[in-house]
Amino acid sequence: MIMGLITAMTTSAMALESMPAGRGLHLDLDALETSVAPAADQSTVHGPTPHRLVMPDGTALPLRRWGPAPEAGGSPSAVILGLHGFNDHAGGFIAVARAMSAADIAVYAYDQRGFGGSDQRGAWPGAGQLISDARWALNRLRQRYPQTPIHLIGLSMGGAVASLLMDRSPSPDVKSAVLVAPAFWGRGVMPWYQRFALWAGEQVAPDLTLSSQNLDIEPTDEPTVMEALRNDPRWIRAPSVDAMAGIADLMDQALQALPRFDGPPTLIQYGGMDEVIPPEAACAMFSALPAGTPWRAAFYPDGYHMLTRYSGSPAVLGDIRAFLTNSGSVLPSGRGIGQQAARQAVCDG
Repeated sequence: MIMGLITAMTTSAMALESMPAGRGLHLDLDALETSVAPAADQSTVHGPTPHRLVMPDGTALPLRRWGPAPEAGGSPSAVILGLHGFNDHAGGFIAVARAMSAADIAVYAYDQRGFGGSDQRGAWPGAGQLISDARWALNRLRQRYPQTPIHLIGLSMGGAVASLLMDRSPSPDVKSAVLVAPAFWGRGVMPWYQRFALWAGEQVAPDLTLSSQNLDIEPTDEPTVMEALRNDPRWIRAPSVDAMAGIADLMDQALQALPRFDGPPTLIQYGGMDEVIPPEAACAMFSALPAGTPWRAAFYPDGYHMLTRYSGSPAVLGDIRAFLTNSGSVLPSGRGIGQQAARQAVCDG
């Protein structure tokens, strides 16, 4: 069946399949030719996923894409690989895709292992697996778009995965990266009682689930976004203790890698109302980043953790679009700040 699909592809699409048969991007041609811009009122999408990203071990991950496609006569000015956050899935990138459509930027995002519609939903895959999957996805996009700038955007947990990918050798072939409310709240900056609770949970009941409804955390100030998440069957509402421990380890690894950061040009966005990644974690992140390297920050005092899906998200998304177009440009929101100012904003607040 897969080989039949490959045989039917157009010449441009067949260029994707230079890797072993069955692996790589599997894009539904009808969906590419009839794709439309994301609806203006959607903050997530959880319907059928026509595309797939097939990993080297044969695992097929749901893949979503928006924007110009060569099969439909389009030529994107740039391409984004999106990495979603903890408990979320690729549909959470619909707001980013909507904002990027004005600049003819194509957005690709897949359900990472253990999340969304993946077969391993609910199981923690390990930090190493998430990172290697991201590199595989990035390389497949480079095969599809050999001459087009490719950018990396990580939301929350996806920011930690993106950061660790950039820390690995060889360096990923991306023009720039955007880390949106990146998750760097590792065990090293957790209060002792939270570290103990994670450790105890791992030892006693690693499969125990923890309801996020009991944490009294508001990731956004938009009731419609919260309602959409409550009705989203791909959103994980009760992660296991094992997954919680796994994300803590991932964030800790990302934090430890930050002193080695040396590019590509990276924009880090953080909100003053973030209740998921608190100021002490953001302080540890900005303090660990070396001065003089190509990172810059944007601080939104009223910003919630879901910066691309809260009441002030148009400013956040406009900054992302401007940064991708020119990483040295002035951010249109006026919320861009220098490296030292970023530390002061979260460490002294």
